[in-house]
Amino acid sequence: MTRLLSGMALALCLLLPMPAHADIIIDTTGQGGTGNNVIFTSIASSNLILGRLNGQNDEVVRFRDLSGNGAFSGAANGNDIKIVNTSDLDITIFDRDNIGQLGVTREVFSIKGDGTIFFHVTALEADGTFKNFNFGGYDLGTGQNGFDFQAINGERIFDLDLVNIGGTITDFEHYRIDVTPSVVPSPIAGAGLPGLIMLLAGFVGWHRLRRA
Repeated sequence: MTRLLSGMALALCLLLPMPAHADIIIDTTGQGGTGNNVIFTSIASSNLILGRLNGQNDEVVRFRDLSGNGAFSGAANGNDIKIVNTSDLDITIFDRDNIGQLGVTREVFSIKGDGTIFFHVTALEADGTFKNFNFGGYDLGTGQNGFDFQAINGERIFDLDLVNIGGTITDFEHYRIDVTPSVVPSPIAGAGLPGLIMLLAGFVGWHRLRRA
């Protein structure tokens, strides 16, 4: 009888709504936010385009093509940047000197193209550790497809990677950062002493392999 009651209690708990916990949330119903537009600055190389926030802090935004698309390019589109022809776009934000990487709490943009889009987000947690989040797949329809990423519970978006499967991102535009960025440590620095020990152990192993 006790086992039966315990089983019924467990089943009841599974049926009850549980509080949701999410550090990164995504909204695909539109383009929210009222933050600074990211404007086009320059084409730094065949796979790297630079932009800047048009606000007071003038942070640098790096758009890196990881797909090797030879037609990858970018230009000004009114008051914001427009990136064209990529299937793997990695976005990171740096300070105005283009040295220290920053974390932000909101990124808003729209995409045109075909295929199915997936997102990989690296976030800096409130306790100083890094955590990965994966979203997808979203089939790109005709016209603009809006995406709104928000970090909650004290987290910061550290890196955002857009991967298109079976198609191409023909336009990435209307990119806005809604919250003033803050400086965050690199993943190695954020790992603390355990991360440093792992890094040193890897270096020692590599050195021994070279000598073998």
